[in-house]
Amino acid sequence: MKKIKFILFLAVFGLLFASCSRNITEPTISSNPTKPTMADLSITVPFTMANADSLITFSWTSSDFGFSASVTYTLQMSPKSDFSSNVSTLITTQKLNGTIKVSDINTLLLSWNFNIGTAATVYYRVGASVASNVATVYAGSKSKSFTPYDAVINYPIIYVPGSYQGWSPGADNGRLYSYGFNSTYGGIIRLKNGADATVQFKVTINPNWNGPNYGGTLTQSGTNYSGVLDPNGGNYEVLPSCYSFSVDVNAKTIALTKTDDWGLIGDATAGGWNTSSPMFYNGQRKMWEITTDLTAGSIKFRANDAWDLNYGSNANDGTLQAGGSNIPIATAGNYTIRFDPVKLTYTVKKN
Repeated sequence: MKKIKFILFLAVFGLLFASCSRNITEPTISSNPTKPTMADLSITVPFTMANADSLITFSWTSSDFGFSASVTYTLQMSPKSDFSSNVSTLITTQKLNGTIKVSDINTLLLSWNFNIGTAATVYYRVGASVASNVATVYAGSKSKSFTPYDAVINYPIIYVPGSYQGWSPGADNGRLYSYGFNSTYGGIIRLKNGADATVQFKVTINPNWNGPNYGGTLTQSGTNYSGVLDPNGGNYEVLPSCYSFSVDVNAKTIALTKTDDWGLIGDATAGGWNTSSPMFYNGQRKMWEITTDLTAGSIKFRANDAWDLNYGSNANDGTLQAGGSNIPIATAGNYTIRFDPVKLTYTVKKN
């Protein structure tokens, strides 16, 4: 009797299971999902420092993957129309709109090396996704022109205290910046300490000695050096010069490449046409700069205390040419002068 009941139970269970199975409908993902569509961007405030905290709104239409699903939208911006490089994600949301501060977009423009005060075209698009194993669909990109304003970017920083600057972690002279907001840091530092035959330094993660600090032995190759970040290492030691640094705090590597050392020269400077006034490399701005008293006269930019490489401006318009004309200084005063040897631009501002 028990055996018969057990057989009946299995039969009933099987019928119920089959009935439930027939009622389950698996979602079918469309082979051609509806892409979102970007709305034209409308900016209601001037793109200026005064409106740095103002919001710019991006909006788009919904995407349909063929079944009821929670769709995640990702807004991207790039200086490339094909989004092949330098793609930045601005917004991730399940809404059909999102906002970004004027200052955040300006930071992107500066990080992409667009010139301050010159209109730059960038591209933006939105992608829609429902799962990691389902391909994201993108709206057609749109373009917008912005004119970046002068502002500094708060890049992550590590520090290079050494004998050249009084072993001071956190000092302005001795900072490296992560321009990609990742583990790699770079910048240019003048490693010179009077008449000393060598210069010693270390690398610290914090602007003090309380956190990790690194040293070790560097391998010299010509005028360049390379090595590892050793938490138990002694002071690094190099010949005095101006070096471009590359430090990877994850890979624990360090490399120094000798580079040009820039100064200001001219009859408007204290050193006249014979002695260059050393400029300071501002890694946050990626420019050489100097604040100094000048007399009425003229100036040029000169590398390595020699005339082999020098820049002036033939049009006196903020652009530079190798061996170009002297840049006039009309009146005496205290000036801040900045020079970009990559973009070949300069600014002269009376304080």
